[in-house]
Amino acid sequence: MKSKDKTLLLKFFQSQNLMTLATQGEHLWVSNVYYVTDEKFNLYFLSEPKSQHCLAIKSNPEVACAVADTRQKVVDKKIGVQLYGTALLVKNLSSIKWILKMWNKLNPGFESIINLKNIQTNKINGRIYKIEPKLIKFFNEKLYGPEGYKLIKFDK
Repeated sequence: MKSKDKTLLLKFFQSQNLMTLATQGEHLWVSNVYYVTDEKFNLYFLSEPKSQHCLAIKSNPEVACAVADTRQKVVDKKIGVQLYGTALLVKNLSSIKWILKMWNKLNPGFESIINLKNIQTNKINGRIYKIEPKLIKFFNEKLYGPEGYKLIKFDK
């Protein structure tokens, strides 16, 4: 994938904040979670470990996700992402600090609740999860024409 395409993909991810997350535990489950991304296209979200999707991740870390701009109209040139990858609980303190800073920047108003101190003291049950993509399908009809997309494969 060209550098320009990667830049536009990153810009798209950063312009959105809600993704649909599909997991497979005892059964399939779909959840909507708020996320942030880094420059390697890893996605991070905050969720309670006892939630249906996090319990599924614990037993089966393979996930699929979709991100779409819900303001698009049916007649607009479509843009969106579908991906699959591996999810894991983030335990590194410096990573957690960065993710919380980014999360609160994109989701303002919860800084006094969603913070490292409240996670460390278990005042909130939420924990940070990371999705490392294995394959991203970037739909962008403006760039690639009708029904057009690019695939990005990751060797992780």
